[in-house]
Amino acid sequence: MRRPALDRPAAVLIGLLLLAAGAAVIDWRFDLVGAWTRFDTGPVHDAVDADWFAWAALAAAVVLVVLALWWLFARMPRPAEGRVALASASTDRIDLDARSVAPRLRADLERAAPVDRVTSRRFDVHGGQLVVLRAHIDPRADGESLVKAATVLDEAVKAAFPDGEVAVRVLVEGPRRERARKTPRVH
Repeated sequence: MRRPALDRPAAVLIGLLLLAAGAAVIDWRFDLVGAWTRFDTGPVHDAVDADWFAWAALAAAVVLVVLALWWLFARMPRPAEGRVALASASTDRIDLDARSVAPRLRADLERAAPVDRVTSRRFDVHGGQLVVLRAHIDPRADGESLVKAATVLDEAVKAAFPDGEVAVRVLVEGPRRERARKTPRVH
């Protein structure tokens, strides 16, 4: 998911403003710098004591909560769409459920490569689907067989989806550690 270019600078600016406000509140409470005695805070006390201030503060808080929730929900990752268009004519369209591709790719990789366990995840990227296969290498495997299996898998996906609607990425990790075996106790 691409984030807008404004997100990071806005987050930094809001963070700095919140830090400055927190420092000002701490200084006001404990009078660390002594700057608050130089200011005439009479108008502020009059505004805070006014009848309308509680309602204005509530309205400002509600607006800030709505903006914060909108900001969070707008940046939540969205689930990848499961359907990919294979072919379309003026009136007909053939769609493929991309969720069914991942198990087949996992099985093909387990059969063709010297790997132990393969897991998969789908991501929505630039209008298409990316299937990421993560496999643990067999300790006796050689690099050539892994590269060959990944290349064959990639070529098969490119042949099946020439428009690039679905792509595959193979990530190979080191061998899985064997679990510690419990030794039976002998009494």
